[in-house]
Amino acid sequence: MRLLTSRQARELDHISMVDMGISGESLMGNAGKCISNRARTLMSDNKNPLILILCGKGNNGGDGFAAATELYHHKYIVHIHSTVGEEEIKGDSLQFYNYCNSLRVPITFGLVIPNMGTPDLIIDALIGTGLKGTLKDDFLNLINWANQKKTKIISVDIPSGLNSNSGTVNPISIMADDTITFGSPKLGMYFRNGPEFCGNIILEDIGFPKINITDLKGLKWRLFSEDIVKDSFNKPKLDIHKHASGKVLIIAGSLGMTGAAILATYGALRCGAGMTITTAPSSINDVYESSIIEGMTLPLDDNNSGFLKMSNFEQIMEKMNWADCVLLGPGLGRDALTQELIINLVKRIDKPLILDADGLFPFSNNLGPLNNREFPLVITPHFGELSRLIGIKTEIIISDFPKIMTDVMKTFKKTIVAKQVPVCVLERDEATVNISGNPGLATAGTGDVLAGIISGLCAQGMSCFNAASIGAFVHGKASDLVVAENGYKGQVASDLLSKIPDVLKQYERA
Repeated sequence: MRLLTSRQARELDHISMVDMGISGESLMGNAGKCISNRARTLMSDNKNPLILILCGKGNNGGDGFAAATELYHHKYIVHIHSTVGEEEIKGDSLQFYNYCNSLRVPITFGLVIPNMGTPDLIIDALIGTGLKGTLKDDFLNLINWANQKKTKIISVDIPSGLNSNSGTVNPISIMADDTITFGSPKLGMYFRNGPEFCGNIILEDIGFPKINITDLKGLKWRLFSEDIVKDSFNKPKLDIHKHASGKVLIIAGSLGMTGAAILATYGALRCGAGMTITTAPSSINDVYESSIIEGMTLPLDDNNSGFLKMSNFEQIMEKMNWADCVLLGPGLGRDALTQELIINLVKRIDKPLILDADGLFPFSNNLGPLNNREFPLVITPHFGELSRLIGIKTEIIISDFPKIMTDVMKTFKKTIVAKQVPVCVLERDEATVNISGNPGLATAGTGDVLAGIISGLCAQGMSCFNAASIGAFVHGKASDLVVAENGYKGQVASDLLSKIPDVLKQYERA
């Protein structure tokens, strides 16, 4: 399912009304019917419910006026409260406002709700997708009032106060039970705070033309579909062997961070990779040997330092012909000699490369060497790492994520797994938003498992984009299974490993 930025939503409006000749009045009227139908469903058990409709400026308020006319005709008690005066109501909204007046629907104005008792239902048509930056102080009391009423709330298109692009709330938002959205859901409904404030997301067709998503400017955002997973996992053939099941070379770990290498290795194995080789500083190889019993290790001389360095380069490169995919970075550390090794490996590795964690550090403020790689590449930054890579503060990335990533992907030609909430996978003009996972994943080592899963899937022949998208889904789904059994608290990264096969078996086809 496609998702739209606020800019793309406005573009869809323009195409509909200007290019296709669909009247705004028709779209608004259809929106009003959809809102009315949902309100009637929610109020089906109430006798003579009082429905309060909060209307703001622009088309969002117009949708509220249109809903009022529909509810009035169905004999509901409706009260409209508009935050703007009559003189500020324009265009199609004015037509429905005038219609409400002709029907003698009660309308009050201002930023303070009159004393009218507690409504049985509130319809939030205050702001919609037009919010930019911080919510104006004038709306704070109004939104707080609505939330504190503890009554059912329907939001129109998106809860007022929720940023339709980033899913952030600054400082508050309507807490909706249902959000009725039109055309396509908006990105912010699925990012960060979005799911919490949207409640049930109900998509309605109000007559927008059936246009191809490629007709809209910017990244083509889509919600990840499980159908992709169902088409990706077949039962292995009887004559399959380990050398043909995907071989992953894992360059990871250092003194104090051996766990990263171990978790990544088992992430690759648990998702079906046939063989792994994990490099290990020789002074701590015993830790690897005792923990990675199903995979191989490659001890490399480290002069008892506990980390890899440029002197290990040739020995690592000797294993490249063996590998189908390479994972580089988890737990390697940031010693200058290790960073030199990483830079040179990125230049020379001629296999699909998954670059994670410490592997990203040498490329701070310099995506050029990564972009110039001739061979496939997946980078897996969390927001802090992304901030270093592109030179933009983390808080700015969070507040304007879709625009910033649109700008990045205009020039970056590789695959990015942006570990925001939720995980997003981007390649050229494609962007998928993951649908699995939970806050329990916010613990050390889960990123190492994810990197291992992606590398294992890539080694089995998946494209970078599919391996990253499916890998993020499987990773989140494994966590969901852990939470279903044990709750959110206490989840650790190794818990995910045993759940990966449980996820995959749901999608394996004979």
